[in-house]
Amino acid sequence: MQIHLSFDYELFFGEASGSADNCILLPTQQLISIAKKHQVPFIFFIDAGYLWQLKNHYHIAQCKNDYDAISHQIKKLQTNGHEIALHIHPHWEDSFYKNNTWQINTTRYKLANFNDDVEAIITKYHQAIIEITQKPCKSYRAGGWCIQPFNTIKKALIKNNIYVDSTIYNNGVHTSNAHSYNFLNAPKLDEWKFNNDPCIQDIDGLFTEVPITSDKILPFFYYNLYFKMKSNPSIYKPVGDGKWLQDKKRKYTHFYSITNHFACADGFFASRLQSILQRCQKQNKNKMMVLSHPKSMAPYSFKALDTFISKAKNKNHTFCTITS
Repeated sequence: MQIHLSFDYELFFGEASGSADNCILLPTQQLISIAKKHQVPFIFFIDAGYLWQLKNHYHIAQCKNDYDAISHQIKKLQTNGHEIALHIHPHWEDSFYKNNTWQINTTRYKLANFNDDVEAIITKYHQAIIEITQKPCKSYRAGGWCIQPFNTIKKALIKNNIYVDSTIYNNGVHTSNAHSYNFLNAPKLDEWKFNNDPCIQDIDGLFTEVPITSDKILPFFYYNLYFKMKSNPSIYKPVGDGKWLQDKKRKYTHFYSITNHFACADGFFASRLQSILQRCQKQNKNKMMVLSHPKSMAPYSFKALDTFISKAKNKNHTFCTITS
């Protein structure tokens, strides 16, 4: 089986964005060490709007320091054989740096909110990565899974020669003030071609969807997670120093209903990687795509990821990038 370990390289977008050091640079350095130890490549979906805004605020000392450090790390990732991919959170259009912190505005969190400006946003954000890597991205992931309606971004991806997406996860659906996506009708395949809708297979489509592996989680997991976070936060608490976007109504449903989730190495979710791999094997899957975040890794998850890679390699599974 091909295993893709992907990480959305970004800050938080809630009440506090967190620092570049704790949310991105330091946890990513630990990931680099794990990858080097096992000689495996990862995929980093770079939040390119953040890069673009750092460059716009380059006259501010902290933004200059963060941009330079992040640019150096992205180059290091590229040199070490990791894939650099495009990740877009367009709310950076409405956000800015003030009083030593990012003022995050998620009123327009989805690309669909920007109508005629979508092509310009994708192109300039993509260019922010190219300025660092000197190489265009080949794959894309929508911020907050908000890839619908796809027609609003199709032309922009074509213009940027990006034809591979990895946003969909089976049975994923969510609507809130910020998010809006519905993947209930997506094919139950390892990958597929599509044209105008990533949830509709089209064998003649221009684009390829490499979906995130889905996972169903019982309420007991979240009770266990809550207990571990309270009893031993030094082990299970994420290293990032920011706050997630809150959807309290959805959060509480996790304690009394089955959750449609995805394969993930964040925090205690990393404990599920082994069982997800076993399930994929039983279903004769050819691919397993894991979505994680440097900001959401915890001491526990770094160890669990290390162990997962070791065991998977011993069973002759292959770790690889998507397109490079």
